[in-house]
Amino acid sequence: MRLRFSLIFLFGFLSICPTLQCQTLYWIDGTDLVQWDLASATPIVLPTQSPPVTLSVDGEAEKVFYFREPFSLMSANLDGTGAASITSYPFGFEALAANRSDQRLYWINAFNGQLVSIGYDGSNPQALGGMFGISGIGIDTAAQKLYFTNSQVGSISRRNFDGTGEEIILPGGLSGPRDCCYDEATGKIYWLTASGATQRCDDDGSNLETIIQPALAPGVTHLVVDSVGQSLYLSSSNGLVYRAGLDGSNVEEIYLSGTNITELAILSSTNTAIQFLRGDANDDGGFDIGDPIWILTLLFTPGSPSLACTDSGDINDDGSINIADSIFALSSLFTPSAPPPAAPYPDCGEDPSADALDCTATTNCP
Repeated sequence: MRLRFSLIFLFGFLSICPTLQCQTLYWIDGTDLVQWDLASATPIVLPTQSPPVTLSVDGEAEKVFYFREPFSLMSANLDGTGAASITSYPFGFEALAANRSDQRLYWINAFNGQLVSIGYDGSNPQALGGMFGISGIGIDTAAQKLYFTNSQVGSISRRNFDGTGEEIILPGGLSGPRDCCYDEATGKIYWLTASGATQRCDDDGSNLETIIQPALAPGVTHLVVDSVGQSLYLSSSNGLVYRAGLDGSNVEEIYLSGTNITELAILSSTNTAIQFLRGDANDDGGFDIGDPIWILTLLFTPGSPSLACTDSGDINDDGSINIADSIFALSSLFTPSAPPPAAPYPDCGEDPSADALDCTATTNCP
């Protein structure tokens, strides 16, 4: 179940997301690769051997990736040092996207309509044709899907990481959609239109809406989504960077000193998950009758202590704590052949599901 990150945010944005790796934007301004820390609001021009033309970052790998002229795909440290060529590529590179899930880079060859990918280390290059008009790539690491905007036909589609299994999300009628982003927390697809409006829809194509009108952020060139910070960031050809809520509210200018910002990227969060035992709601090291009783007390007794590890109380792993978890636990304990708590039970482990619950502390798992 996909839910908003509201509880994660309440548990503390800074506690789960190091400052550099969730409060740092990268962009290309003219011929410069720029790093900008949101806390200090200080732009730093990073070293590049020649002008960069596309951009993506991976905070977990601690790498920034960009194409540069003449015709090389580069990898560098987050401060721009240690730049090295991953591969040479002759022309047509657009919509570069770093996939932290499979450690591969994806882009579109606009000249021959190919989806091209390669390992971060330059290994196993692959290409798939028939992708003319693709103008943006969004990544869903949990479902292992790539989302595509097509500016020629005005559509949105998705495929598996290897390019197979095409599914049409919106078959057409959009106005030159570009710069696709996918928010795994909410299951929303975001993109820009030809006129510079920001739109979004659910990942099944429903709830299509325009959330930022062009007049509120003139000349937008690129869009990124910060799920943990619950923000959108937009760059502009006027050298400005804007921030807004995920619903497009509260648009504000946060950087005004650029010239022509043509690419934009944000470091993904690097949350180090705490291991827990699913079903151990009272944190006593086991799964027994005390756990459903603890959940019922939490739900119906005012002033009862909260769960330090809410994931452990989400026994059926539906992304919330409710009476269904107690019923599931009682069934598991006393009904023959009833299913046990969801993974990682019966062992300690990380939550395999993307939801808004979190685990800030547990005393019986490493």
